[in-house]
Amino acid sequence: MSKSCAGMLEAMLTCVEATDCVKKHSQSACVKDGDKFPAECQIAKEVYAKCKRGQLDMRSRLRGNKGF
Repeated sequence: MSKSCAGMLEAMLTCVEATDCVKKHSQSACVKDGDKFPAECQIAKEVYAKCKRGQLDMRSRLRGNKGF
């Protein structure tokens, strides 16, 4: 269960690496700071956050997260 969001995290980080933000700042600074986070990667971030929230929801814990 803990690895069910690993593919989504990898997709989000790959998207961030391909942006100009990484050239100016570190990758962790681009991901943590909401102002620096690239707009083109916003959907990947929302999908990852939804997956992480699903790990806490008891209904989806029984059924399992929808994998990537």
